[in-house]
Amino acid sequence: MRFTRLLALRYTFGLRKKVAVTLISRFAAFVIGVAVFAFFVVLSVFGGLREFGLQFTHAFDPDIRITSATSGQFNIDEDVFMTVQNHPEVALTSATLSQEMILRFEDRTVFANIIGVDSLFYAVVAGETMVGDWVQPGAYELVLGIGVLSQLDGAAYDHPEGITLLVPNKRGAGVLNQQPFSAQSAVVRGVFQIGASIDENTAYAPIDMVQQILRTRENQASALYIKLTDDADEIAVQQDLQKIVGNDYNTKTKAELNPALYKMLHTERVAVIAILTLVVLIALFNVVGAIIMTLLEKKGNIKTLHQLGATAPSLRRVFFMQGLLLSGLGSCIGLLLAILVVWLQKSFAVFSIPGSGLPYPVALEWSSFWTVVLVVGGLTTVVSWLASTEVKGVIKQ
Repeated sequence: MRFTRLLALRYTFGLRKKVAVTLISRFAAFVIGVAVFAFFVVLSVFGGLREFGLQFTHAFDPDIRITSATSGQFNIDEDVFMTVQNHPEVALTSATLSQEMILRFEDRTVFANIIGVDSLFYAVVAGETMVGDWVQPGAYELVLGIGVLSQLDGAAYDHPEGITLLVPNKRGAGVLNQQPFSAQSAVVRGVFQIGASIDENTAYAPIDMVQQILRTRENQASALYIKLTDDADEIAVQQDLQKIVGNDYNTKTKAELNPALYKMLHTERVAVIAILTLVVLIALFNVVGAIIMTLLEKKGNIKTLHQLGATAPSLRRVFFMQGLLLSGLGSCIGLLLAILVVWLQKSFAVFSIPGSGLPYPVALEWSSFWTVVLVVGGLTTVVSWLASTEVKGVIKQ
């Protein structure tokens, strides 16, 4: 083993009689380094863009959401609520009450899902208003999605007369001349923007205003929004809360609230890794070339060593280790430089998105590191082993 290791080191790093063989070996290491550098940087940029996009997608999503499994609304059980709130990894709990309503401004109307929120809601989620302020408890105010506002007319924003919310009345038997709708005026205090699917049909209001329009009890809710502590295990807490609330309720994490989005992101990541793997495989052809050129240059030495007692498998290991050394050297240098570049971008925002002034998002993730190591390491092992089989042909000549 020591013999094969020393010979591989000499063939990899030693000076050759033929300068071309030395240049080919060094070029092979350089190309692998460039490929690994690009592999890690692209994965880091993809991870950064993923985090950047999810910040908007999850702007008004909690860490965990609890809803009824059987109906749209439920009565909050004080004992269960306190047990959930007292969980060691639960930071805050907020109740919401949602209802589809008609919004009317002058001669325009639009349907929207009005979500009534309490005073803790804005502390539970990470959302921000694009324009204006958040709703205040006890006030008759709204925060609209930008799509809802555009359908009503931009003039509705902060209009002194506000907009009118309409919801069908629940008719009682034998009641005559009842108004078909309950109406309530509210002023638009803020506008948010997340994505078209949410912006065009969602609005937020104080929960007491929604309770008044719907004529429900104070303990009525559509969902409980849970914010976890920074070091909480999301899946473990979800399982604990599911046991607390029972099978009559559903508990979902952020990922489960947007399954299609996460599936799409996973598919895109797999596609990116597949393309970059192909790039690395193409780069490894240079290692194959370096091994074969070394075999041709050292043909006489190989035959002499074989006659002196060196077995074919031991000689094969020499060139297999040469391939590992060439690829390993280039990969280590490329990976270290890539980590340095990503760290500099994350810490000092060296590169910005053209026209926006925002730093280009990157993510320094262990998953990207191990993906590069496993893909490059696996391909290098296979390619080097296949290239080293040419030793048998040299011995037989």
